[in-house]
Amino acid sequence: MPTRHANHRSSRIPSRGPRILGLLALVLAAALLSFYALSQTGPATGVTPRSAVPETPRSADTGPAAVPRIEILGDSYVGSSDEGGKGLANWTSLVGTRFHEGNKPVEINPVAQPGSGYLARGVTGLVFSEAAAERLSPEADVVLVFGSRNDGRQSDTAMYEAARTLYSDLRALAPKAEIIVIGPVWVDANVPDFISANNEAMARAAAEEKVSYVDAVAEGWFTGTDGSLIGIDGVHPTDAGHAYLAEKIYPLLAGTVADLAR
Repeated sequence: MPTRHANHRSSRIPSRGPRILGLLALVLAAALLSFYALSQTGPATGVTPRSAVPETPRSADTGPAAVPRIEILGDSYVGSSDEGGKGLANWTSLVGTRFHEGNKPVEINPVAQPGSGYLARGVTGLVFSEAAAERLSPEADVVLVFGSRNDGRQSDTAMYEAARTLYSDLRALAPKAEIIVIGPVWVDANVPDFISANNEAMARAAAEEKVSYVDAVAEGWFTGTDGSLIGIDGVHPTDAGHAYLAEKIYPLLAGTVADLAR
């Protein structure tokens, strides 16, 4: 009887073999899944390897477009005087406003040397080339030179050499810049012979240096206009005169800036 009872209890204990086999199968499956997952990720980061990602072309310009920088070198026609052109009434400010209103902002840096020129030393004691060396940015995209009637009576050789030296210096100072030169202006049609002679020498030097030259004398700037554009000193532009200059100069700069993007 005891033996029969013992056999009866042992027959009710389920076999553990199938359970162990099932657990081993689950462990093996989990290991295989882990191995597969690790094989699809980069080392220690979980980032998908570059070989598994299709290459997407990157834009050549991922940042905002640079704002063109315009440097303007000249005498009191670039700056202001007691007759006009102070602050926002200055033609350089008016030109900047025109660019902004057209949703094409630029940075304008006027370098005004009252009384100065290619050879004349004004109130700062600097000629144009010296002022450029001190204050013009080497990152300039455009350099505009305006004037000057202050040079007075010069020999053709002296005027030509001073102009050619300035244009050459500007290329070295601002290597990527487009250079525009506006010759001296006069207030009416009675242009003195020395102004015409200086203007001709400057135009020759510009052609020699392959610089864009605007002959304001030949174009008759201020000629035939009413007296409100020049102040009572007979020399300097009024606020209306600065607005007149902005109308003349903005298209020159706008065309040049547009060409930079091509």
